[in-house]
Amino acid sequence: MKKTKVFFLGLILIGGLLVALIPFNLVAYQERTLLDPIVVLDSGDETELSVTYQIQGEKPQHYAVIVGISDYKAISDLRFCDEDANDWYSYLADLGYDEIIVLGDNTSSYLKYDGVASEYNTKQALLEMISQIGSRDTIAFISSGHGSGDSRGASLLCMWDITAGEDGEDGYFWDYELAAILELAIADQVFVFLDHCFAGGFGEELMSMSNSQHVYFASTCDIMGMGWDAAQYNNGLWTYFFLEYALIDAFDSDPRTELETAFDYAAEAYPYPRGAHHPQEYDGDPDKPFFLW
Repeated sequence: MKKTKVFFLGLILIGGLLVALIPFNLVAYQERTLLDPIVVLDSGDETELSVTYQIQGEKPQHYAVIVGISDYKAISDLRFCDEDANDWYSYLADLGYDEIIVLGDNTSSYLKYDGVASEYNTKQALLEMISQIGSRDTIAFISSGHGSGDSRGASLLCMWDITAGEDGEDGYFWDYELAAILELAIADQVFVFLDHCFAGGFGEELMSMSNSQHVYFASTCDIMGMGWDAAQYNNGLWTYFFLEYALIDAFDSDPRTELETAFDYAAEAYPYPRGAHHPQEYDGDPDKPFFLW
């Protein structure tokens, strides 16, 4: 077994960040990360994954797995990740998505609810989605919650059961684990949206996949940045600016909105205009516009 220490920004840095908010006249947002150091035990074993694909139908299909965790099983809670999940669900359902799976916690309120977002359940939902798709289909993985990383350039999503673990998993959903699953997708378009601290660390893994030319990834921050719960918007800060401010309000929920254009519009208005907390975009094929429909 190898031990990987997970490091978090200290209180001194956090204080500095709060001071940095003053020029923007902003409230102090709640970070989507943990403050106490924890130790992750990782065996390093890689599980071989496989799926059986369906025959492509007459028209492209659209599938999504949405995660929004506000009330964690064993660590500190957040406030608006369930609202993030609800808003994304409403948006994709209105676009006409054929199947949307929503995973969350067991106390918050969801418009659609398919179970707790444990690491095991989330992986199974993604594999089930991938098993249904054809080569002209679109899939989406959208997640809001706590996030973290290690000292060597890796990032992770804190799933509902992090530090407690269920069904043989530990609740730490690493970037390489997500990439191993999404690399199985034969979809024409793979959309990933992460509103978690340190989520930018997923970009390198996703862009290294053999099917990365079909992938578009929008992250709330870079590999050492923060995501934020924003009370003034009742959303995660990046979810609000990308989904509500850009896709819905500015582009009137037009299903043919280029995500690259929406990203630029949202990032331009984002309260952190530069640095680690600025949103990140990873586009596997910059010459081809990416659409959610």
